[in-house]
Amino acid sequence: MSWITMLLSFFLINILIRHPYILVAVVLIYIFRDRIPSPSAYFRRQKAFTRLRQAVSVNPYDATARRDLGMVLLDKGMPRDALENFIEALKKDKDSAELNHFAGLSYLRTGNAEKAVEHLLRSVEIEPRHRYGDSYLYLGEAYLALNRPEDALDSLKTFLSINSSGIEGLYSYAKALAALGRKEEARKAIEDGVRYHKANPSFRRKRDWRWYVKLKALRRGM
Repeated sequence: MSWITMLLSFFLINILIRHPYILVAVVLIYIFRDRIPSPSAYFRRQKAFTRLRQAVSVNPYDATARRDLGMVLLDKGMPRDALENFIEALKKDKDSAELNHFAGLSYLRTGNAEKAVEHLLRSVEIEPRHRYGDSYLYLGEAYLALNRPEDALDSLKTFLSINSSGIEGLYSYAKALAALGRKEEARKAIEDGVRYHKANPSFRRKRDWRWYVKLKALRRGM
């Protein structure tokens, strides 16, 4: 070990002894590294938000800018503002599977499951495999919110036939099965979801960790 390395090690140990919370923070960051959003992704999103908001202010009838702004707003956790943009864009292209998909998702996230079903059904009617079947996923979630587990199960089966390892889909599928009293099948779906999550690459684990936590909570509650 060189004297420079020894000196740096001494200063580091001294800092950690004086400020142990730094060590705790480092350990927590390491443990939850899959769940921490990327700073670069945050700044890219903010830049896109500013650019698209300006484009919409200049031309409120730009359906493409409205769509893209709505997607950024959804990503920022602002579904009501996102919905406004998708509805405006739909006025110019009511037969767009993508716009109906995102309008349905926005309605779902604002608590209006009935309107969500309307738009998501329209999306799958136009393009059933749009976004790898995600419209069926959110349709299943909307049916669950409306206490229609049999309809939810049908939609989620279709989603899983397209995306068999979708963690969010397996969580909703397990919920629908549990609501119908099919507990053993629900447990199998949960175990499949947990197994898929652990086998997934790190970028997917980072994206899906909330559903992994929900799967484990659902398992404990059964």
